[in-house]
Parts: sequence; C-alpha cells; structure tokens
Amino acid sequence: MKRHLNISVAFAAALFLLFCCEEDADLTVLKKVNFTSSPQASADNIVVTEENKGETLLRVSWPEISFPVEGPVTYTLQFETPNDTVGANAWAEAVKKEVGEDLLSTSYSGAELNEIALALGIAPGAEGTIVFRVQGAMSRNIFSKGTSLRLTSIDVPAIIDYPSLYIAGDYQGWNIGAPSKISSVNDDSQYEGYIYIPEGGTNEFKLYAQPDWGPTSYGFESEGKIMVANFAGANFVAPSDGYYWFAVNLNTMEYALVKTEWGIIGGATPGSWDASTQMQYNAESQKWTVTANLTADALKFRANNGWDIQFGNLDGKLSYADHPLMEYVDLPAFTIPSAGSYTVTLDLHIPGNYSYQIKKN
Repeated sequence: MKRHLNISVAFAAALFLLFCCEEDADLTVLKKVNFTSSPQASADNIVVTEENKGETLLRVSWPEISFPVEGPVTYTLQFETPNDTVGANAWAEAVKKEVGEDLLSTSYSGAELNEIALALGIAPGAEGTIVFRVQGAMSRNIFSKGTSLRLTSIDVPAIIDYPSLYIAGDYQGWNIGAPSKISSVNDDSQYEGYIYIPEGGTNEFKLYAQPDWGPTSYGFESEGKIMVANFAGANFVAPSDGYYWFAVNLNTMEYALVKTEWGIIGGATPGSWDASTQMQYNAESQKWTVTANLTADALKFRANNGWDIQFGNLDGKLSYADHPLMEYVDLPAFTIPSAGSYTVTLDLHIPGNYSYQIKKN
C-alpha cells in the first residue's frame, strides 16, 4: 500500500512539473519579431549650410513592429559610420537618438544632423557616409536593417565671448561664481542680454564689472539710471518674476529692464501678421518653444505681441531688427518651405550668441 501511495505521489508530482514546464515554455518562447522593411529617408544626400541648419533636412519613417505581448514599443535611431556596422563591435559606439513610444517617424534639422556628423568623425566641410537603423524595444531589442546616406557637415561656430557685465541676484542665490551675463557685441560699452527670474524671491539683483564682488559694481540710482554702487545697497528690483531683457549703456549710465513673452508672427503662422502665436519658456532648457501648424510663407520672432523687440533673418542667422536702444533695421523674415506641423525654438540665454530652430515634425 505504501509503495502504491509513493508511486501515485510521484506520478502526480511529475504531472505537475510537466504542466508547469509546458506553461513556462509557452510563456518564454521568443516568438519572431522583426521589421518588415528598412527605414525610409526623405533624402540620401544632405549638405548642411549656415542658411539651412535651422530647417528640417531629413525625415525618417519605419514600419511598426508587434511583440507577442501588448505594450508600448520604444523606438530609437542609431547612427554609425559604415565600417563600424560590421564585426564583433558593430554599432557599439553608435550615436543614439530616442524617438519615443509607438512613434513611427521623426525628423532632424541641419544643426542636429551636423552634430551627429561631427560626433561620428566627419570633418567640418567634408562629405561622409553614415548608416542609420531603428531599434524597437519592449521585452527585448529588435533592430531594422541599415539605411545609408551621404552627409556634408559644416564647422560649428564657437561661442563668442564678447565683453560682458556680470549679474548676481536673489534669483540665483547671489552666486557671483556662476553669474548671468549681458554683453557688448560691438565693444562700445552698450550691453544687453536676458535673465530669467523665477517666482518666490525678492527679484533683487546687481551688476558687476567682473565675475567677482569687486572692485566695481553698478546698481539702481533712479528709474532708467544706474550708478557705481560699490556697497551692499542700490540693488535693481524686477517688478515681478519673468523673463527680462536687460540693457545697460555705460556711456550714458542708463538701463532698460523689459519683461518679455516671446511669440512668432507672419504669414506662415496661425495668427498671420495680425497676432503673435505665443511660445512657452522652459527654465530647464532655457529656451522658448512652440509647436504649431505653419503654412509655406514667412515668420519673425517678436516680444510682447508688439514690435519694440524683434528678431529677423540676417543671412540665415537670428539678428535684432529692433529693440529700445537701437535704430530699426529692416530685416527679412524666415521662410517656411512647406506646410505642416513645426516645432519652433528660440534660444536667448547666451548674450550675443542667440539662435533659433524651425523643425518640421
């Protein structure tokens, strides 16, 4: 009897293990998942220039892949030189650009492609070949076949360090070791730039001739006037938190402090030439952005839904057309080549080195 009982128990255990193994096997079998075709590119020969680096030059799309279990698939593009797509270390040093979950296309501006080219060792001004593939990731990584294109990069202009005055204030912890700056592009003792003052502080700040507490500092004397203020008082006080254009003329000892909200305007924009389409400021990236449906026309950047502070197109670069301390310059607008959804970016955080990007989504 005991022997029969042992046999029964053993048989039941074997059945249980077999059932579990079958269940586990069914759950862990890696069913075949792949891309049905290579990624498609909108161009196969791209030349980046100063004039087009802010425009969308490449659009990439790929087929959807389906995993055996439901869930979002994260897609990433990998860029590499042809020689590094084969061998034991193939794609190991690829430049990776995550696209996002369940997205089947993306685009790149000239500036973004130039950054990729330089990272892959393509010399400025030289033509090189790059290969890109798509990675789809969920329970495991699936890779598409590679697609190649020819890409000519440009030299990236160095950030120009213009003569500057330095700002420390309550908004940045009175840290003179990491000051904001306003700069004099023409080295004529007239300085301008932008500072962001978040809410919650006193909005007080002061101006220094050097990135240190001494020997010279400047402060508030009266509305529109500054004074040499080599002591603790005479701070400037912004009327509220916000993003301010700050300009100082040491020739006349005058200043201007204007709170700004930036937008785009022009025939290409939703408001045409009648009203600005507002941009949003991101304190982390220090940039203004807006995503909008644009038409094949033109646009400019302007502050406060008016024309007192505005930027136009000077040989493909962002340049002031007007601000309160300069004469108006009749600059052309930026051209939008075709209708579609665009993300427009304005970067004013480095004085004298302002930039923009108009990227088709």
